[in-house]
Amino acid sequence: MNEEKIQDELKKAGLRPDKAQSQHFLKQSSYIKALVEAGEIESEHHVLEIGPGTGVITERILDKNPSKLTIVEKDRKLSTYLEEKFSEKELEVLNQDILYYEIPETIDRCVSNVPFQITSEILEKLGKNQIQSSLILQKELAERITADPGDGSYSHLTIMTQYYFLPVKVQSIPSSAYTPEPKVDTSIVKLYPNKKRHGIENEELFFQLTKALFTHKRKKARNAFVDARNILEVTKDEAKELQDDIPHSEERVINLNINKLNEMLEYLRSISFFSK
Repeated sequence: MNEEKIQDELKKAGLRPDKAQSQHFLKQSSYIKALVEAGEIESEHHVLEIGPGTGVITERILDKNPSKLTIVEKDRKLSTYLEEKFSEKELEVLNQDILYYEIPETIDRCVSNVPFQITSEILEKLGKNQIQSSLILQKELAERITADPGDGSYSHLTIMTQYYFLPVKVQSIPSSAYTPEPKVDTSIVKLYPNKKRHGIENEELFFQLTKALFTHKRKKARNAFVDARNILEVTKDEAKELQDDIPHSEERVINLNINKLNEMLEYLRSISFFSK
């Protein structure tokens, strides 16, 4: 797929790429092939593709002969174009915003070049549904979700992604591989469902606690706990009373892995902290 062909397809669809909607189209076939291969698609799989654009990735997915392919495209002109382009193929084309799409339980793979501006929301949505995925993400974000504790890019997003998935970076993609060319490089990342491994009993409280602590990730946990009291919905006095008793209170938040954060949560639950 070269740039001239992409421009021709966009012209047929009656539109120009909208950078505000993260419409950057991958033009180098080697990266498209690598993305789809990373998806580990077999004939029994129901595959989801988010933001298929002109369908260059869609074509590669169809070559894998999945049992079903559902593509979700927010742009009306593109979805209409895709319906016409693949009219003789067995696939489902939905003109819908992925953030409002209720993913059916039958979907067990996702292969997509996801829109940059809603990547974290997509990661959470796929994570909640525990869908094995192969995605193209911004390179900086790919490094963040694969970061280790103590790394400068280690964040609440890291925790969220690594709670839901085991993320593996496959390869980098230069910005020159796209049209129009984005301002950032990207990476192919594989996401293997991982949530059951951690044994976390209350997901909602776990994320409430981690989000609170990571607003002060450079501080010791004891101090971050007090400074994040508003997110935790407790008074300063209540937080101070507990700050030295919580597990790993002397460690900096940025060094806490999921198991340590869960130990903090279980201690707080044991003293009915979240029912105050």
